[in-house]
Amino acid sequence: MRWWQQTRCLTIARPTFMIDETHHALLKTAAESPDQLIARPVGLNTRAAKALFAKLRKTALAVEVVVIEDEPHWHSDERGPIGLRLTSAGRESLGFRPDVSSPAASPPVADATLGGAETKPRSGTKQALIIAMLWRDEGATLADLMAATGWLAHSTRAALTGLRKRGMIPTKGCDAEGRTVYRLTDDAATEAR
Repeated sequence: MRWWQQTRCLTIARPTFMIDETHHALLKTAAESPDQLIARPVGLNTRAAKALFAKLRKTALAVEVVVIEDEPHWHSDERGPIGLRLTSAGRESLGFRPDVSSPAASPPVADATLGGAETKPRSGTKQALIIAMLWRDEGATLADLMAATGWLAHSTRAALTGLRKRGMIPTKGCDAEGRTVYRLTDDAATEAR
């Protein structure tokens, strides 16, 4: 068979996605398992696994979940091992019943890119550094934030705007020298809610 003959169209509620036979078998195996977890193929290198992981998440056939050590997982981060669970749309596209109640099902991982309020940044990032500087009693000037991150003024201001989207509202004030100082306080956090 040629490569173009080995693909299938999986139709879900939104658009149609092309999944090859290998990926179809992977999804079908997950649909038949009680935990609905998609196992990472053996021998798949890190780059290919990362691409497949992203493709399956993007197609809405699978959702990212935190799993325990002995369950199939694709990678690990500060939350622990991360796996992929087949969604009901994924099951339905394979011809299985969409509603499966799994008693040990892990809840989906909250995605920080969806704009959820008050999501914590990863430790050691520039975003975490900005937040830590703003929580100080003396706050931080734009120049302080720029020096700490190495960003230009427009990027630093954009980061401050991004904090608003996360539910944290920086307050502006003046220091003894008349410079604008940004701060995060508990009062500002409650105003955002």
